[in-house]
Amino acid sequence: MGGRMKNIAMFFFFWFGLLTGQEGAIDSLISQIEEERQDTARVNLLNDLSTAYIQNDQLDSALACSERAIELSREIPFKKGEAYAIKNKGIVEYYQGNYLDVLESWTRSLEIFEEIDFKLGIANLSSNLGVVYYDQGSLDRALDYYLKSLRISQQLEDPFRISTALINTGAVYSQMQDYDKALNYFHQIEAYIDELDDVMIQSAYLMGVGDIYALKGEHEIAESYLRRALAINKGTPDYPHSLLSLGRQELSLGDRERAIKLFWESYEAAKASNLNLDMLQSLIALGDIYHEDDFDQSVWAYKEAEALALEMDTKEELRDIYKGMSLAFKEAGDFEEAYAYQDKYLELKDQVFNLETDDKIRGLQFDFDLQKKQDQIGLLEKESEIIQLREKRQKSAFYVSLLVLVLIAIIALTIFNRYKYVKKSNKIIEAEKDRSENLLLNILPKETAEELKENGRVEAKQFESVTVLFTDFKGFTRSSQNLSPAKLVKSVDFYFSNFDRIIEKYGLEKIKTIGDAYMCAGGLPFPTPGHPKKMIRAATEIAEFVEEVKQSGDDSIVHFDIRIGINTGPVVAGVVGTKKFAYDIWGDTVNVAARMESNSEPGRVNISEYTYELVRDEFNCKYRGKIDVKNKGMMKMYFVEGTREIEKSRDKKAEISL
Repeated sequence: MGGRMKNIAMFFFFWFGLLTGQEGAIDSLISQIEEERQDTARVNLLNDLSTAYIQNDQLDSALACSERAIELSREIPFKKGEAYAIKNKGIVEYYQGNYLDVLESWTRSLEIFEEIDFKLGIANLSSNLGVVYYDQGSLDRALDYYLKSLRISQQLEDPFRISTALINTGAVYSQMQDYDKALNYFHQIEAYIDELDDVMIQSAYLMGVGDIYALKGEHEIAESYLRRALAINKGTPDYPHSLLSLGRQELSLGDRERAIKLFWESYEAAKASNLNLDMLQSLIALGDIYHEDDFDQSVWAYKEAEALALEMDTKEELRDIYKGMSLAFKEAGDFEEAYAYQDKYLELKDQVFNLETDDKIRGLQFDFDLQKKQDQIGLLEKESEIIQLREKRQKSAFYVSLLVLVLIAIIALTIFNRYKYVKKSNKIIEAEKDRSENLLLNILPKETAEELKENGRVEAKQFESVTVLFTDFKGFTRSSQNLSPAKLVKSVDFYFSNFDRIIEKYGLEKIKTIGDAYMCAGGLPFPTPGHPKKMIRAATEIAEFVEEVKQSGDDSIVHFDIRIGINTGPVVAGVVGTKKFAYDIWGDTVNVAARMESNSEPGRVNISEYTYELVRDEFNCKYRGKIDVKNKGMMKMYFVEGTREIEKSRDKKAEISL
């Protein structure tokens, strides 16, 4: 139940052109815009006005200003102004929660900055894109953008941006539990702190280092950093978090009463400032510390925290609350309630588990270092080849005076070898080209890959009818803790490879895997008829395959029970990223499919009422009741029981009549 690592990249959204006295500043900017001509100065004023509106929480007005600035900057043209206007548009979209639009806006802004080679903008947008991926849990992509921002900031010798990039990079490594590397990035900030004299940087540095030492178990060192942070954070939004972190260290050092006092101060400070996340984490800390000796106080804190977590839809905190509630009721001897909360805890634990994240992040830095080393080795090999070639020519010149025939033979052999080398090289190049094509087709649908190669980007598309399938292995997290990594990965690969084979058989599209979850869709990348029925046939075959594996008695593969959920409806599909592309889909349809899976049962295919209405003429389905789905209200669910025999006969007669 640890604290969160501080990340300050959001500060970049408002770092440029900070304004004070927003209402007066807005009126002044409007007056200047009305007097200004249709030139670059007007674009800059529109961008400043958009920033002021954002800071004043007038998002619709900010978006309108950004759109005007984009239109005018394209007419002039004024690339730099256009890039900043698109950046502001992305900020508005970020606060509206439209993350797909944010990625599109900021990726375009970054492209323009790179086109005009404006390094300050490149560093800024790289950092902002890192924030989006960090917030969405894609730590490998976040790290990629943070390292790019750090590299450009170092070229600019900009101490503020260097410090911010170092903090963000350190935060990612701390998240993946590589604490030594995280500390290495944080300690590099010490060279810039005195020069900057910036309270925000100092706070982020002190709290970041303190949190890392706490995670390493070096609590006395952590306490010294967190006390320094607390002294400069009073009266700022970081004050509740500082109190909470310091309380945790006091508890680790054995001062329970002091820890309780700090947790309450953190809760009250967060409540006074409407900082819901800090308030939630303070309540969890109070529930944890009270659960052994003050059952009523502990349950009160957990109940208050649960209400906040459900409102904020924060699954990780909710998981920790249910774990604490289970322990509290167990200590109180109420085993029925303890088991109920234990079930809730395990269900959420399965949902947030991701097997691949840590290895992916560690691999990114390794690949970065490995690429540098390979480049150095490549240069040495080329120099060695040049030296060898010179020596060969010198020997040839020496022997030419002695034996002309030998020289002719050597030249002929050299030409022949050169021909073989060129021919071999062409084959290697062609093979690598085919390999690249196949890799791209493994990542993206064929039509999407062709659009990407032709245009350099892929436009997001709306599909009115798509069927989405989710699968999940029951008890995967508990099983994985007792297995060797080799057997676990072998088993997951075995199941998912066969799932791939099945969905390919029915003409469906694999979207992605997340840990032990498998997601695919039908009806895209272009609309196709009959995808709901094809999806159910594929789902049934997947369930049968998993059952066959269980019955086979093969101990080399872990045996799981599988839950399957299906929903049909509209989605948005597109490709995100500029380097490591990923084809993905978004929308309520995806969320409902995930809910169908989480409410399914082992070996069963659970479908929504939308899918049921499309397949009821061919499949027997059993009504299961209703569940409450976020943004949808109460929805009906059905188990697929089998194929209707009457429909098979009807189809056969239809074929005969034709």
